[in-house]
Amino acid sequence: MIKPIQVIAIVFGIFALIKVILKMKNRKLSLNEFIFWCSIWVVLIVLSIFPQISGNIADFFGFTRGIDFFIVSSILLIFYLIFRIYIKLEELDDKITKLARSIAIKEIANNINKT
Repeated sequence: MIKPIQVIAIVFGIFALIKVILKMKNRKLSLNEFIFWCSIWVVLIVLSIFPQISGNIADFFGFTRGIDFFIVSSILLIFYLIFRIYIKLEELDDKITKLARSIAIKEIANNINKT
């Protein structure tokens, strides 16, 4: 018998999958990002429909329960994604600094030419 949490997870997974497809259609995701997020949501949907699979995966990796494996995996995935966001923010910060310096130099050059 399907449990309410499974229904919630399936509906959420389908909703998220639709959002990813729409983002890809609007060209707001790269192909790699699209594949990554589709994989995440499809895995959620499949594991919600067939929860016994998570037990088999957990056994393979040496965990006693499927949920333990997926919590640890999720935390590791979140750390990885935070690291990627941090790197992107650092790159954006460098670009903004270079742009601000370039604009400042051009403004100074324009002010010198006016006088």
